[in-house]
Amino acid sequence: MKKINNIVWLFFISLFFVACFEDDNKYDYAELDGVTIEGIAEKYTKVSRQDVLSITPTVTSKADLEYVWELWTSARQDGIIYHPDTIGYAKDLNYEICEEPGSYYLVLNVKNKETGVTTIFRSTLNVVTINSTGWYLLKDEGSTEKYTDYDFIYDGGRIDNWIAFYNDGKKLKGEAVKSIFTSKYSDVASGGGYNYASVLLPLAKEEIVVLDLSSGNIRKPFESLFFESLDVKNFQDISVQNDGVSMNLVNNNSVYSMSATNATSFFALYGQYSFSKSLNGLQGPNYFDNLSKSFVYVAYQRINRYVDASTAPISCNDMEADMLWESAINFQAQSRGWISYALMKKHSTSDYMLVKLNLSTGWGNSNPIVKVDIIPSTLNFVTAEKRAVNADYGIIYFVKDHKLYKYLIDNQHEEAILDLPAGEEVTCMQHIAYPNQMSSDVYGAQVNCFAIATYADGKYKVWLHEFDAGNLKPLTKPTFEGNGRVACINYVENNTSNFLY
Repeated sequence: MKKINNIVWLFFISLFFVACFEDDNKYDYAELDGVTIEGIAEKYTKVSRQDVLSITPTVTSKADLEYVWELWTSARQDGIIYHPDTIGYAKDLNYEICEEPGSYYLVLNVKNKETGVTTIFRSTLNVVTINSTGWYLLKDEGSTEKYTDYDFIYDGGRIDNWIAFYNDGKKLKGEAVKSIFTSKYSDVASGGGYNYASVLLPLAKEEIVVLDLSSGNIRKPFESLFFESLDVKNFQDISVQNDGVSMNLVNNNSVYSMSATNATSFFALYGQYSFSKSLNGLQGPNYFDNLSKSFVYVAYQRINRYVDASTAPISCNDMEADMLWESAINFQAQSRGWISYALMKKHSTSDYMLVKLNLSTGWGNSNPIVKVDIIPSTLNFVTAEKRAVNADYGIIYFVKDHKLYKYLIDNQHEEAILDLPAGEEVTCMQHIAYPNQMSSDVYGAQVNCFAIATYADGKYKVWLHEFDAGNLKPLTKPTFEGNGRVACINYVENNTSNFLY
């Protein structure tokens, strides 16, 4: 019985210590054994490898004191055991921040040398890097051979050729295609599913890598990203689902998949099909198959056809048409439905179709086509040089003969709204909304603009236009300028990024 009592006693003692580590209360003041501590903020935010954390607290006591500053990671390791680092032994703290980005507990221990009693004050330290917030412009440079990199522009400065800057001059081979971001990347190095890292995946025509956002370093090189070596390197598209986990890559019309939370390598999905660009959907990636001329979806590592329905306006299979362009619409603007539009050219007629698809119903459901508009071939919209959607409204912007037009989907009306610089090619157009409004729990926007990137004589200009209803407010000068041709824009902040419509 005595042995059992001892076991019970040890059990409750262990619970006491666990509770101490689990306590998340804020210690706004501390007073114990005649010691008071003031002058420490509840929260600090500092830039790694740039800022110094300087704190001069007021400590009131008649006793002889000693001080220990500690930094505790707030991320759990091995269950509930936290690992502190001692960063100072004086009352005043001057500590150069070199930690990885994340949230840390900052603890000041004040010990009475005579009694041994320690008074504790805890604060929070958020560590960021200069890479944490800003604009990542995926671009390429070169004439006979092209190489891809980012220009990174942040508040107060910029880093041109960002990949090369952090990776000994390394650039990706081939022209720039697309770039995605996820904050849910995890591999063996990061804990295998326990700790997530924020990463960028830039896609060039002949190469792709995983880049650690905090350090800028290549976390996973091209040679480690595929289960099987590639006979052909002809990268065409990359996408990440709204969960930030499911990533799909198109190479030479074949699709490859990888989960961000268990990131090992991309694996190929085999079958008789030919893809080029993905259509974003709520439950998974959708594509138009150029072989069967059908809309299909990827699920359970297979390519699947939709089942036709008598209620649909046309069949989604064997359509005898080619898809020219597609884009998604804001999740909330469409009554919480995941809507995509596809511009298609029929084989049998000279007319075009704008097909509206509802891709929010999930895998294995019936024909996703909910509406079809026949568009006369006389409209400029169908022969546009570049198109992009206004994700909040039923508007598509397009470029034709150095003019920017808006096309109103509901009434098939088009009109010119901006003159574009003569002699400059439009290489990228995007509606950039941050936070990601395709998420059901995000309302409002801190960044909401329409980006137009132009190119001439080896240099780019990026114009970030504010919206004026369906029009765009004109700008007297470009927002960003630099060397190369911009293909894709990612705005990153607080471990999230804009959705790519």
